[in-house]
Amino acid sequence: MEFLIVFIVSAFFLLLIGVAMSFGKSPSYRPDRHYVLKLMKGVEDRTTTDQAWDMLIGYPINHDPELEAIRRQLVDIHEGHAGVPAARQGINGYIYDRESRQRLQKIIVQLERLIEESPVIREF
Repeated sequence: MEFLIVFIVSAFFLLLIGVAMSFGKSPSYRPDRHYVLKLMKGVEDRTTTDQAWDMLIGYPINHDPELEAIRRQLVDIHEGHAGVPAARQGINGYIYDRESRQRLQKIIVQLERLIEESPVIREF
């Protein structure tokens, strides 16, 4: 009798786990262009956290090739490339120093232009 009760309870929990895994959605990082622009502008006005910035820099953006190209430019600023030094850490709450934020400003303009040129899509 005890075996039957344990078997039924275990089968029930395994069934619940199976349903949760089949209907559940795995977590993913899919930032859109406006969110990335907000993060980039937040570096200038100190509203972007280090964790959010590191998440943007560290994970590839596979769903938007143009945004991935922007992210790679940000990685180049963060880590340095081809004779250009890596961004230095800022003071007083800034993620980057003044020179690195000026380099970031050029990419902000590029992303704003990309957002303006993108077509408006509505799903009904």
